[in-house]
Amino acid sequence: MKCLFNFSRENKIPIDLIYMNDAGKLTYRAVVVRSYTSEVVLTLDVGKQQLRTFKCSNILSAAKQRKGWKVANNI
Repeated sequence: MKCLFNFSRENKIPIDLIYMNDAGKLTYRAVVVRSYTSEVVLTLDVGKQQLRTFKCSNILSAAKQRKGWKVANNI
């Protein structure tokens, strides 16, 4: 995932994250990575235009965005 985080941070291009919060709810986010450590990722949420912090241990999936794909809002 480090390569993907670097790609987003350096090119300011959104990536897709599927994340499970501490309550167990799954969410999809399109984000641009601002910075990251081994424990957390600081991002800009593209949809809400807000800074968000994600725990690396709770990120289930990360991928480059695909053109033309529709992603379900509620997973």
